[in-house]
Amino acid sequence: MANSKYEYVKDFEAQPTLLKSTYIVVRIDGRGFHKFSTKYDFAKPNDRRALDLMNAAATAVMKDLPDIGLAYGVSDEFR
Repeated sequence: MANSKYEYVKDFEAQPTLLKSTYIVVRIDGRGFHKFSTKYDFAKPNDRRALDLMNAAATAVMKDLPDIGLAYGVSDEFR
């Protein structure tokens, strides 16, 4: 958009801010999970290895970001 007639739009951009004392919800989505689950032959509907892997991923994120109060996982690959 540099040097275009729409350059003025930048004047309306706001700096991202978070409100105090509010909850923030963040969705972290994977990519290519169907191929991944096929490669490791996960059993449907609930392969213990896959569930443990998702739980370990959520735990790692929560340890890295200690202000997180809750994490959960959902996957259509296990339906």
